[in-house]
Amino acid sequence: MKKSNLILYILLNIIISAATTLTVLNLWERARQSELDDLPPSALATQGLPTVSGLAIQVTPTPGPLPPADEKVIEIVSVIGAGDIDHEVVMLRRVGEGNLPMANWKLSGDRGSVYTFAEQPALVLYKDGAVMVYSRTGTDTATEVYWNRDEAAWHSGEQITLTDSEGNVRAVYTIP
Repeated sequence: MKKSNLILYILLNIIISAATTLTVLNLWERARQSELDDLPPSALATQGLPTVSGLAIQVTPTPGPLPPADEKVIEIVSVIGAGDIDHEVVMLRRVGEGNLPMANWKLSGDRGSVYTFAEQPALVLYKDGAVMVYSRTGTDTATEVYWNRDEAAWHSGEQITLTDSEGNVRAVYTIP
């Protein structure tokens, strides 16, 4: 085999491998995103911003007592795009009954990253509600909050923990 043919073969192999890897990652990302897109609007979080004739009005919910520490109230469903600031997002879903105020709850990793949910506007998850916590810069909405980081917070193999405002561990997730 000629040296030039060998080089072409190696380059072709690299291109095909890269294309295959990107295709698989893209398909995986779409599949994970479709899970989020399939959630009904009623399953989304609110931040106490109901609308009246299309206008948002600020309402500060009165936080009730936290559910008992041993009661499952929320789960970390998935971490999508770990290590890629443009796509990195943690999806949380409310399980259980009633409203769950998230003020001062913390999402932390075993590598030192910590996101604290703001007190104002107060994020409240309703029954079956969900919220997406993006690492990148953005503007918070009723269903998405942004950490405004300039680099990724999470990494494959890392364990992340969600603790309530009193420091009780409420959910743990290991990033695949």
